[in-house]
Amino acid sequence: MSSLPLAVSISAQTVVVLMAIAVVLAILGHLTRLRSLLATGLVLLFLATFGMIIGGFGAWQDAPGPAPDTLRPTSLPPADGSIGDAKQDAERGVDKNP
Repeated sequence: MSSLPLAVSISAQTVVVLMAIAVVLAILGHLTRLRSLLATGLVLLFLATFGMIIGGFGAWQDAPGPAPDTLRPTSLPPADGSIGDAKQDAERGVDKNP
């Protein structure tokens, strides 16, 4: 369970919609030269960016680790062998490590 319960509840769609609204408000603020509208758009844009970072961190915290790579040998090759030899030994169940 994540230590940030709010982060999991922030969906990507919500953040994208908030960013789009913020950009539209900021552009309208520039065009109409209304500083309050421009400031509102910029504040919303920063809040959406912060929400995106928190949401991504929450998703990363709750994500499982990477899947094991079955093609990669689990042990290092012996000094006189190669990675291919180690893979073949692992497939055959041969353990050359003492």
